[in-house]
Amino acid sequence: MKKISMVAAFLMVLALATSAVAGPRYRFFDGKGHLDPAVIEALALTNEQTEKIQALNETAKKGIIPLKAQVTTKRAEMRLLWSQTTLDADKIKATQKELQALETQMRDIRTDMRIAFRKLLTPEQTSNLLAMGFGRDGRFKRGHGHGENKWDGRGKGHDGRNPGYQFGDCPGYKR
Repeated sequence: MKKISMVAAFLMVLALATSAVAGPRYRFFDGKGHLDPAVIEALALTNEQTEKIQALNETAKKGIIPLKAQVTTKRAEMRLLWSQTTLDADKIKATQKELQALETQMRDIRTDMRIAFRKLLTPEQTSNLLAMGFGRDGRFKRGHGHGENKWDGRGKGHDGRNPGYQFGDCPGYKR
Protein backbone atom coordinates (compact mmCIF):
# COMPACT_ATOMS: atom_id res chain seq x y z
CA MET A 1 0.00 0.00 0.00
CA LYS A 2 2.80 2.38 0.90
CA LYS A 3 4.57 1.60 -2.39
CA ILE A 4 1.41 2.46 -4.34
CA SER A 5 0.94 5.76 -2.53
CA MET A 6 4.60 6.68 -3.14
CA VAL A 7 4.24 5.92 -6.86
CA ALA A 8 1.00 7.93 -7.00
CA ALA A 9 2.69 10.85 -5.23
CA PHE A 10 5.64 10.70 -7.63
CA LEU A 11 3.36 10.71 -10.68
CA MET A 12 1.38 13.61 -9.27
CA VAL A 13 4.57 15.58 -8.63
CA LEU A 14 5.81 14.81 -12.12
CA ALA A 15 2.55 15.94 -13.72
CA LEU A 16 2.37 19.15 -11.70
CA ALA A 17 6.05 19.93 -12.21
CA THR A 18 5.57 19.58 -15.95
CA SER A 19 2.78 22.15 -15.85
CA ALA A 20 4.96 24.43 -13.69
CA VAL A 21 7.56 24.57 -16.46
CA ALA A 22 5.18 26.83 -18.35
CA GLY A 23 6.20 29.53 -15.88
CA PRO A 24 4.40 32.52 -14.47
CA ARG A 25 1.77 34.16 -16.63
CA TYR A 26 1.41 37.85 -16.11
CA ARG A 27 -1.54 39.62 -17.62
CA PHE A 28 0.80 41.94 -19.48
CA PHE A 29 2.31 38.93 -21.24
CA ASP A 30 0.81 36.31 -23.51
CA GLY A 31 1.25 32.60 -22.82
CA LYS A 32 4.61 32.64 -24.63
CA GLY A 33 6.07 35.40 -22.43
CA HIS A 34 5.79 38.18 -25.01
CA LEU A 35 4.59 41.61 -23.96
CA ASP A 36 1.03 42.24 -25.12
CA PRO A 37 1.01 44.71 -28.07
CA ALA A 38 -2.06 46.44 -26.61
CA VAL A 39 -0.08 47.26 -23.46
CA ILE A 40 2.87 48.54 -25.51
CA GLU A 41 0.50 50.81 -27.41
CA ALA A 42 -1.51 51.95 -24.37
CA LEU A 43 1.61 52.91 -22.44
CA ALA A 44 3.48 54.18 -25.51
CA LEU A 45 6.53 52.11 -24.58
CA THR A 46 9.76 52.64 -26.48
CA ASN A 47 11.62 49.72 -28.02
CA GLU A 48 14.26 50.02 -25.30
CA GLN A 49 11.62 49.88 -22.54
CA THR A 50 9.94 46.90 -24.20
CA GLU A 51 13.24 45.00 -24.37
CA LYS A 52 14.04 45.78 -20.72
CA ILE A 53 10.57 44.68 -19.60
CA GLN A 54 10.93 41.49 -21.63
CA ALA A 55 14.30 40.85 -19.94
CA LEU A 56 12.73 41.44 -16.50
CA ASN A 57 10.06 38.87 -17.30
CA GLU A 58 12.63 36.30 -18.45
CA THR A 59 14.71 36.82 -15.31
CA ALA A 60 11.64 36.41 -13.11
CA LYS A 61 10.65 33.24 -14.98
CA LYS A 62 14.09 31.74 -14.50
CA GLY A 63 13.84 32.37 -10.76
CA ILE A 64 10.25 31.25 -10.34
CA ILE A 65 10.16 28.04 -12.41
CA PRO A 66 12.42 26.00 -10.09
CA LEU A 67 10.61 27.39 -7.05
CA LYS A 68 7.25 26.35 -8.52
CA ALA A 69 8.55 22.83 -9.02
CA GLN A 70 9.71 22.74 -5.39
CA VAL A 71 6.32 24.07 -4.22
CA THR A 72 4.59 21.33 -6.19
CA THR A 73 6.80 18.72 -4.56
CA LYS A 74 6.21 20.12 -1.07
CA ARG A 75 2.45 20.20 -1.62
CA ALA A 76 2.52 16.55 -2.69
CA GLU A 77 4.59 15.75 0.42
CA MET A 78 2.05 17.62 2.55
CA ARG A 79 -0.86 15.66 1.04
CA LEU A 80 1.04 12.44 1.67
CA LEU A 81 1.75 13.40 5.29
CA TRP A 82 -1.89 14.26 5.91
CA SER A 83 -3.08 11.00 4.34
CA GLN A 84 -1.13 8.80 6.77
CA THR A 85 -3.08 6.98 9.46
CA THR A 86 -0.74 8.26 12.17
CA LEU A 87 0.14 11.93 11.74
CA ASP A 88 3.64 13.24 12.37
CA ALA A 89 2.94 16.77 13.57
CA ASP A 90 6.60 17.82 13.50
CA LYS A 91 7.03 16.76 9.86
CA ILE A 92 3.78 18.45 8.85
CA LYS A 93 4.79 21.72 10.50
CA ALA A 94 8.31 21.59 9.05
CA THR A 95 6.97 20.93 5.55
CA GLN A 96 4.46 23.74 5.98
CA LYS A 97 7.25 26.16 6.93
CA GLU A 98 9.31 25.07 3.92
CA LEU A 99 6.29 25.59 1.67
CA GLN A 100 5.68 29.07 3.10
CA ALA A 101 9.35 29.99 2.60
CA LEU A 102 9.20 28.93 -1.07
CA GLU A 103 6.00 30.92 -1.64
CA THR A 104 7.61 33.96 0.01
CA GLN A 105 10.60 33.65 -2.31
CA MET A 106 8.28 33.63 -5.34
CA ARG A 107 6.39 36.68 -4.04
CA ASP A 108 9.70 38.49 -3.51
CA ILE A 109 10.77 37.79 -7.09
CA ARG A 110 7.45 39.08 -8.42
CA THR A 111 7.64 42.17 -6.21
CA ASP A 112 11.18 42.93 -7.36
CA MET A 113 10.02 42.61 -10.96
CA ARG A 114 7.09 44.98 -10.40
CA ILE A 115 9.34 47.55 -8.74
CA ALA A 116 11.90 47.35 -11.57
CA PHE A 117 9.07 47.57 -14.13
CA ARG A 118 7.67 50.73 -12.53
CA LYS A 119 11.13 52.32 -12.42
CA LEU A 120 11.39 51.94 -16.21
CA LEU A 121 8.27 54.03 -16.82
CA THR A 122 8.00 57.78 -17.22
CA PRO A 123 5.56 59.67 -14.95
CA GLU A 124 3.02 59.86 -17.81
CA GLN A 125 3.30 56.12 -18.46
CA THR A 126 2.86 55.44 -14.75
CA SER A 127 -0.33 57.54 -14.74
CA ASN A 128 -1.64 55.63 -17.75
CA LEU A 129 -0.74 52.34 -16.12
CA LEU A 130 -2.64 53.19 -12.95
CA ALA A 131 -5.59 54.50 -14.98
CA MET A 132 -5.75 51.12 -16.76
CA GLY A 133 -6.25 49.44 -13.39
CA PHE A 134 -2.77 48.02 -12.85
CA GLY A 135 -1.57 48.57 -9.33
CA ARG A 136 -2.88 47.01 -6.21
CA ASP A 137 -2.42 43.33 -6.99
CA GLY A 138 -0.06 43.40 -9.97
CA ARG A 139 -2.62 42.44 -12.53
CA PHE A 140 -4.08 44.31 -15.44
CA LYS A 141 -7.78 44.94 -14.92
CA ARG A 142 -9.80 43.66 -17.85
CA GLY A 143 -13.43 43.33 -18.62
CA HIS A 144 -16.38 45.54 -17.90
CA GLY A 145 -16.36 45.37 -14.11
CA HIS A 146 -19.36 44.93 -11.85
CA GLY A 147 -22.71 46.51 -12.39
CA GLU A 148 -25.18 47.80 -9.89
CA ASN A 149 -27.27 44.64 -9.71
CA LYS A 150 -26.71 40.98 -8.97
CA TRP A 151 -26.09 40.23 -12.65
CA ASP A 152 -22.84 42.26 -12.69
CA GLY A 153 -24.04 44.85 -15.15
CA ARG A 154 -26.13 42.55 -17.32
CA GLY A 155 -29.78 43.19 -18.05
CA LYS A 156 -32.62 40.69 -17.77
CA GLY A 157 -32.88 39.80 -21.45
CA HIS A 158 -35.76 40.24 -23.88
CA ASP A 159 -38.27 38.25 -21.84
CA GLY A 160 -37.34 39.71 -18.45
CA ARG A 161 -35.87 36.48 -17.08
CA ASN A 162 -32.64 35.55 -18.85
CA PRO A 163 -29.60 37.67 -18.06
CA GLY A 164 -27.95 39.16 -21.10
CA TYR A 165 -26.58 42.47 -22.25
CA GLN A 166 -29.09 45.08 -23.27
CA PHE A 167 -28.22 48.05 -25.43
CA GLY A 168 -28.51 50.38 -22.46
CA ASP A 169 -26.15 48.23 -20.39
CA CYS A 170 -23.24 48.27 -22.84
CA PRO A 171 -20.35 50.54 -21.89
CA GLY A 172 -20.13 53.53 -24.19
CA TYR A 173 -23.55 52.96 -25.79
CA LYS A 174 -25.40 56.18 -26.57
CA ARG A 175 -28.97 56.35 -27.84
